[in-house]
Amino acid sequence: MNEFGLVIRPLTLEDIDAYWALRLRAIREHPESFGASYEEEKELTMDTVRARFPSSEDSFALGAFERNELVGMVGLSREKRQKLRHKAMIWGMYVSSEHQGRGIGRRLIAAVQDRARQMDGLEKLILYVVIGNAPAQKLYRSMGFESFGIERNALKLGDVAYDEDLMVYSL
Repeated sequence: MNEFGLVIRPLTLEDIDAYWALRLRAIREHPESFGASYEEEKELTMDTVRARFPSSEDSFALGAFERNELVGMVGLSREKRQKLRHKAMIWGMYVSSEHQGRGIGRRLIAAVQDRARQMDGLEKLILYVVIGNAPAQKLYRSMGFESFGIERNALKLGDVAYDEDLMVYSL
């Protein structure tokens, strides 16, 4: 805990309702930042959400809790194929707007990095961030991520295309 009473911990199925509510909020508020669409995700049943929930050593989500309220989250999924298992993808990073600017995102990324360092054979973390999301790009760079390319028109929202900065962190 810190001065805000913040706790970072792995999310479990007991957190599924809070996790899903925060994920839907993130996608609704920042549709340009997520591959999933709110319209598609809100139609999923909770059985589907539970079945997809990342809850293994190779695929997990961490939550930032303040006074038992989930205020931020981030996920990690390790590649399954033998030749790709040295890589993992960071996904679903989000801190609720009323809690931003207090270092919660930094703590979430640091926690993912720490846990990833404990994963045997894992060498690098990869993430994609929409170009133009300057706070996120600045955070990731400050945490040691480096750009290794740009995917033009990575996401399309109606007629608007968004480019993504492909970033990597070496463990």
